[in-house]
Amino acid sequence: MGPQRNNFINVLLKELNPQVPLYCTGYPEIEFIDNYIKQYNITPTLPEFILYNKNYSIIQKMGFDAISLWDFRRGEGGYRLDDQKRVDGWGRIYKGEWYLWDGVFKNEKIIGEWNYLKLPSKEKLLNLNDFLRKEKENLHYVISLPGLFEKTWQSMGFYYFAKSLKKNIEFVKIVVLFFSDYVKKLIKVLQNTGAQSFLIADDYGYKNRTFISKEVWLQLFSKKYEEIIRIIHERNQNIIIHSDGYISDMIRIFIDLGFDAVQSLEPNSGVDIFILFKKFQNQICFIGNLDMSLLSFGTPQQVRNYVIKLIQKSKKYNCSLAISPTQQINLQCKPTNINAMIETTKIFK
Repeated sequence: MGPQRNNFINVLLKELNPQVPLYCTGYPEIEFIDNYIKQYNITPTLPEFILYNKNYSIIQKMGFDAISLWDFRRGEGGYRLDDQKRVDGWGRIYKGEWYLWDGVFKNEKIIGEWNYLKLPSKEKLLNLNDFLRKEKENLHYVISLPGLFEKTWQSMGFYYFAKSLKKNIEFVKIVVLFFSDYVKKLIKVLQNTGAQSFLIADDYGYKNRTFISKEVWLQLFSKKYEEIIRIIHERNQNIIIHSDGYISDMIRIFIDLGFDAVQSLEPNSGVDIFILFKKFQNQICFIGNLDMSLLSFGTPQQVRNYVIKLIQKSKKYNCSLAISPTQQINLQCKPTNINAMIETTKIFK
C-alpha cells in the first residue's frame, strides 16, 4: 500500500501547495470532542473509523488532514514497588498517576535483565493493520514513537541522568542504545502493519532554553537518530520530530539528520517561527505554532489573524507548513478557536 498523497504528505515531501494542510497532534480529550460535536453538529461515521474506542471520523469531519496515533509505543509491562509506587515498562517510577522524576535504570545489570519493555501485542498490531488498510477519506495517520532523550533521562531519573552526564557518560550511552534498539524493532513491526509516517516524541526544551547543550545532544543521540531515520527513509516513508519548549537552536541539527518535519514550535517558549521561515525556508517542513494559550484564552479573531500571518509568511519564504496546535487539544481549548483555526486554514490560499 503506497502513501496517501494528500496535502499533508505533500508538505512532508516539501512540495509547495496552494492549500496548507491541518495536523491534529493526537486524539483530543473526550470532553473537548463532546463539546465540539454538540456545538458544530457533527455526526460520527461508524464503524470503519473506530480504533480503541476513538472515532477518527470526527477528526476527518472537523477538517484535519492528518493525526498522530499514540496507542502503539509499547506493550503492557511493569511492576509495583509498594502499595503506592509502581514502575512502568520504560523504567519510570510513578506514585499514582504522577511521574516522580525518577527511574530504576541505575546500572548495567538492571538494563541487561530488563524484560518489562515489550513490543505491542500481535493482536494490537493486527488491529492497526486492519485499521490502516481501510479507506479513510484522505485522513493520514502518523504513528508516534518514543523519543531517545526523554526515555533515557526518565528511566534514570533526571538527577541521576544529570550526574551521569558528568561522571559516567558511558553508562548514559548504554541506556540510549537500549532504547534505540527498541525503537528500531518497533518501527519494523509497525511498518509491517502498513504505517507510512512516524513521529518521534522527544521533548528537549524548557522555556527559552534546551534541557542539555547541542554538543551533548549530538554526542549521545545523533548517530542513533541517523540509524532510525535511515530505516524509515529506506522505505520512502516520512519521519517528524516533535519537541515542546525552545528548540530553535536544534533546527539545523534536525535538518542535517534528515528529519522531514519538526512539530510543536511553541511561541510561548521562545520559538519565533517567522525567523525560522526566513533562515531555513524549505529545508524542513514546519508543523504547529498555534499555542495552547491562544487556543484556550484567545478569541476566534485572534486565532484567524495568527493563522493568516503564518500562512502568508510561509508562502513569502517558500516554506512547507502544516497548521496545528502545539500540543494535544484539551478541554481548555475553546471549540470556537479550534474551528477558527481549521476554517481559516481551509479557505486561505
